[in-house]
Amino acid sequence: MDVHDESLASNIRAFIAERLAAKLELFDKAAEKKRNETPAEQLAKAETLIQSERLELIEQYKPENWLADASRRAGQISMVTHAPKFTHSDTRSTGVLLRTEDKQRYVQSERYVDSLTLNDLPVDVVGNAAALDVARLLQLEGGGSTLLDEVAAGDSPALKELATSSEQAQEWLQGFQGALQDKALTSGQLSKQLYFPAAESYHLISPLYASSLSHNLHERLTDSFYSEHTKTLRQARKGEKYHPDDLVIFPNIAVQSFGGTKPQNISQLNTKRYGRAYLLSSQPPHWEQKASLPVKGQQAFWNEYNQRAWKTAKVLRRYLEGIFKRTSTLKRRDRRAELVDELVDTLLLCAANIQHQSDKGGWSTESDLTLAEQLWLDPHRSEFDEAFKAEREKNEWQGEIARQFAAWLNHKLSYKSDLLYTGDPEFGEWQKLLERKLLLLKDDLEVAA
Repeated sequence: MDVHDESLASNIRAFIAERLAAKLELFDKAAEKKRNETPAEQLAKAETLIQSERLELIEQYKPENWLADASRRAGQISMVTHAPKFTHSDTRSTGVLLRTEDKQRYVQSERYVDSLTLNDLPVDVVGNAAALDVARLLQLEGGGSTLLDEVAAGDSPALKELATSSEQAQEWLQGFQGALQDKALTSGQLSKQLYFPAAESYHLISPLYASSLSHNLHERLTDSFYSEHTKTLRQARKGEKYHPDDLVIFPNIAVQSFGGTKPQNISQLNTKRYGRAYLLSSQPPHWEQKASLPVKGQQAFWNEYNQRAWKTAKVLRRYLEGIFKRTSTLKRRDRRAELVDELVDTLLLCAANIQHQSDKGGWSTESDLTLAEQLWLDPHRSEFDEAFKAEREKNEWQGEIARQFAAWLNHKLSYKSDLLYTGDPEFGEWQKLLERKLLLLKDDLEVAA
């Protein structure tokens, strides 16, 4: 049966009928066992009792009777999207149900995946596990809505159709609404609590676990791990065969467990996940990169630096060309200085990758680098070369490195430019900024040394 093609009232009747069928199956098995164990002279009396109990069970599961009982038990559970017991299974805190219409009250972030980003939040259930049948009833769907939607809206056509009177329908409606809201907001002592300053007092904030979001993530990852399509992609990758689709991999996933051997004590969705929740890695990318030693060629180091810095230099050049004839403002000067700082930082990082290779101290003896570059990039050579150490400690090489950087940058900015070229009177302001940056660069080189 496709529940989307049936009315909600019809699906409720079918749900109750399925529960009755399951109960009758168990009852009939137990009754048959009882008949076999009953002496022949007592069999007639036992059969009368069996049929009486069976009729009582059927009466109990008539829609109007079962719904009346279910509405009375609805207060034993809470329908939530954010559940409290993930923090501690014995907490008495209340949960929160975030519905679609509630999302309009909140500002959705474009940077983070959160509950507001999901179009359809799966609803979780906390409370008495014996009343989970009520939760399943409320989640029944038909005609484009669920019973939960109708109860939350305060008007249920489905209950009106099933009830024998409008008063009975209203009584059921009020009973089922007990599953949507707790009598009072409570933050138990076993929950996490934050006192947030507000004016002259404090707000007590109790963070809740986004169970619905976690369940959505769990289902998507589970499908990604175990679907037949994923298996096909993995086989193609293993066999080094072409496949037009992408294989999505989630590395370094952690699994968090809730509830131990009794996940049902936490929530209904936690039970469906067998108490597991996936945690995606939030670590930044990590890779090991060993810089190649700039041995061959007099411009070996600057060629390597150019590969890392040319994009920033290009942005700076375009920016300077755009503002060169304009009045200097603080905003423009700050932007210009920011780009130069980025180039200097890249220069120092590029050098550090070479300097930190302590196991290769002395490599510069076989290089084509200038003496200043050798003194700068091969500091571990000082550990065994006294003449080199003495020359390095003079710190004269720092000014030479700063001049080489200025030459590299001026070349990058003035090459084939109709506006930026050395000797232009308007280049003076830029040259003064560069000189100040070179003084700071020299200080940085002294610290690194």
